[in-house]
Amino acid sequence: MPGPTIGIGTALRKAREHRSKTIEEASRDTKIRAEYLRALERESFEALLGDVYVRGFLRSYSRYLGLDPDKVVSAYTSSVGEPEPSELPIEALRPDRASNDRLFRTGDRRSSWILAGGIALTLLIIAGAFGLLSRSRSTPQSAALPSTAPSVAPVEQKISVALIAKHQVNAVITIDGVEAFAGELSAREARSFQGAQELSVSFSRGGVVSLTVNGKDLGTPGNVNEPYSQTFFAEKGGTPSPAG
Repeated sequence: MPGPTIGIGTALRKAREHRSKTIEEASRDTKIRAEYLRALERESFEALLGDVYVRGFLRSYSRYLGLDPDKVVSAYTSSVGEPEPSELPIEALRPDRASNDRLFRTGDRRSSWILAGGIALTLLIIAGAFGLLSRSRSTPQSAALPSTAPSVAPVEQKISVALIAKHQVNAVITIDGVEAFAGELSAREARSFQGAQELSVSFSRGGVVSLTVNGKDLGTPGNVNEPYSQTFFAEKGGTPSPAG
């Protein structure tokens, strides 16, 4: 006999029926296997390969059905009694938009450094002109020009990952603490992601996804009989450092 439910499955099913969608149509649109969607609607979360996949599939499916993904995941979190990973207070972004937004934020930081350097250089020029003028009107003991150059902006940290699925596999990609993708990758499907500090990948099985991190080919890591997860951290100069 099935145990008590928390209402998530019923809400997902009713939302799907309200949109007049079958499980198969929803699976095709979301790229999540039909058996996993059925498990979500039955609240058979133990069939979904682990907590990170449950959260990812709940977000993707609820967003597709027009439900609030944050409320759905919060309801799940309350039922299992585990804290939800901390995230920025924004809606989970599509992979391409997440990558673009992160690039814009990196550009903003670079523009800030350029602006600060320009202001500092302008102040030095003004100070130098004032010092020369003072020397021409007063004694030789006027203040000397500063000998130090403006500080150089630190090297940007970045981490970029390109992946190609050799076979069909379920994946969850998290960039700088924000879930950027959760769903199914079809055979020969290629995607790329970029972050400022860290980037985590999780696959339902190893040995089937080719990874390239900051231009370095890592092959197809992991064992085909086991899930694969790895987190890469950015270092100065862009050299990736995998989590220990």
